[in-house]
Amino acid sequence: MNGRDDKPEWWRENERIRTEMELPAYRPPRFEDGTHTHDVTDRIEDAYGCRVQFIGVNTRYLDDWEVRIDGTPAFGIGRRRDEQGNTVYEMLPETFRDAVEDHLDDD
Repeated sequence: MNGRDDKPEWWRENERIRTEMELPAYRPPRFEDGTHTHDVTDRIEDAYGCRVQFIGVNTRYLDDWEVRIDGTPAFGIGRRRDEQGNTVYEMLPETFRDAVEDHLDDD
């Protein structure tokens, strides 16, 4: 972030692209309760020294995605688009953290 506002550069870039293309407002990926995924994954990555990714491998719309931790598949996660085309992962943040911790404990 550059102090201009509290949004990361990737968020501002997505807003700019959507504005140029006259698309609905951008909202970053979030969990079912509205919590932005980057808020949760950033804390997990800092706490455990790992990298968390949401990945769709050879998926089609409405297919579930998977979460990878340091490149290793950890667990599946449902995903949908809201009325503005933004991603909503079908899990609560607490359940997501528990699943990540379970995966890390198994390693």
